[in-house]
Amino acid sequence: MNFKKVITNLFSVLFSTECRINSEFRFSQNELNEIISNSKKENLKYFKSLSNIKQLSAFDLSYLMSNVTLDEKKISIIKHACRLFNEKEFQSLGQTYSDFIFRVSANINYLNDDNLDLFKELVQCKNELYDFAYALKNPLRVLNKKCDKSFSYAFENVFAE
Repeated sequence: MNFKKVITNLFSVLFSTECRINSEFRFSQNELNEIISNSKKENLKYFKSLSNIKQLSAFDLSYLMSNVTLDEKKISIIKHACRLFNEKEFQSLGQTYSDFIFRVSANINYLNDDNLDLFKELVQCKNELYDFAYALKNPLRVLNKKCDKSFSYAFENVFAE
């Protein structure tokens, strides 16, 4: 009887200890090792602030850490861009969240808080273009072309009876 009591006490203590373990990280150890080993050394100081963005997967985080030279301004732009992403709007067009992050990283040097809405409209277009440098450098010119109301026809002659 005494042995049984000791075992049950031991299991109850182990179970309560296991329940008290609070893992604060959402990535596995293998994912963390991969992210850190592939990232640029100057980006390691931004790892915690990027990992706090809940929408970013380990793959997205690894891509940003290894391919973009980060600073505080770029981190805030990434956070703002992540808030702009709407799953229903983008997935209906066949675009994934990772596609969106790739486009953000390709254009991060041209993005700011003012042109993020224009960037979202450009990303929602069905195209394979990832570099929107021209449009983001001159947003007024792109917006004026979008509002052009002139008519164009795909044929040359129109015959009316």
